[in-house]
Amino acid sequence: MPKVPKQRTETPREPTEDTVQDDSGDASSGAIASSEALLKQFSEMIAAQATRAQIAMDQSLARLDSSLDAKIDNVIRRIDAVAASCDSIVARQTEAEDRISALEDTVTPLKAKVDELAKTNADLLVKVLDLESRSRRDNIRLLNLRESTEGADPIAFFEKFIPTLLQMPVPVIAIDRAHRGFGSPPDGRPRPVFIKLHRSRDVTAVLSAAKRMGKLQHEDRLIRIVPDIPPSVRLARRAFNAVCDDLIKRNVRFRMAFPAVLSFEMNGSKKSFKDPKDARVFLESSVTHSDGEE
Repeated sequence: MPKVPKQRTETPREPTEDTVQDDSGDASSGAIASSEALLKQFSEMIAAQATRAQIAMDQSLARLDSSLDAKIDNVIRRIDAVAASCDSIVARQTEAEDRISALEDTVTPLKAKVDELAKTNADLLVKVLDLESRSRRDNIRLLNLRESTEGADPIAFFEKFIPTLLQMPVPVIAIDRAHRGFGSPPDGRPRPVFIKLHRSRDVTAVLSAAKRMGKLQHEDRLIRIVPDIPPSVRLARRAFNAVCDDLIKRNVRFRMAFPAVLSFEMNGSKKSFKDPKDARVFLESSVTHSDGEE
C-alpha cells in the first residue's frame, strides 16, 4: 500500500485584546458605510419619485389649465353672445316702447273720434230705421199666394181681390203699387206680395179685417196679410216669439210697440222689455215666486 502523507495540524491561536478591538472596529466601519449607502440609495429613490411626481403633477396641472382655459373661453363666448342678445333685446324693447308711446298718442284722439262716430252712426241708424218704417207705413204684405195668381196687372187684380177676400163693405180699394218680392225662396214657397195702398186708413181697415177673419183661404191655400215692416225690425220681434208663446199660455195679453218693445201687464204691474232675455228672466222669476207662495 502506498504511504499516506501525514497531515499537519495547526493549533488555533488564542485571540488577544488587540485582535478583538481591530475586528470590532472593522465591523462598525462596514456597518456605517453600508447604512450610508442605503441612506444615499433611499435619498436618490425618494428624489427620483419626487421628481416624477412633480413632473406628473405639472403635466396634470397643464392639462387642467388647458381644459379650463378652453371651457372658460367657451363660457366667455356664450356670455358675450348672451350679452349681445340682451343688448339687442333692450334696444328693440326701447324701440317698441317708443313706438307704442307714439301710437298711444295717435290712438287716443282717434279713439275719441271713433266713439263719436259710433254714437253718430247709432243715431243715424235709428233715424234711417224710423224713415224706412215710415216709408213702409202704407204697405202691406200678402203671404203664401200662389205665383202668377195676380196675372199681368197686379194693381187692378188686388184692388178687387183684397176687399173680396176680407169681405169688406167696399168693392175696390185704391192701390199705388203691387209687386212680388225679388228672387225666390229656397224652399219653393211663393214670393210675398208687397202692396202700397193709396190711403193710410185703408191699411188700418185691411189689417183689422184680416185679424177679425182669422184664417184667410184662397185656392185651398192659407193666406196671410201682415204689415210691411223692415227686415231688421222683423228679426228683432221674432226674437220675442218664445216669450210671446209663454204669455199666450198664461192668458196674458201683450202688444209689440215699434220697433221691438214687448209690453204686457202681470200681477198688477205694467212691464216693457226691449231685450227678450230680460223678458225671459222676468217670466221665470215670476213662476218661481208663484210656486214659493203656493
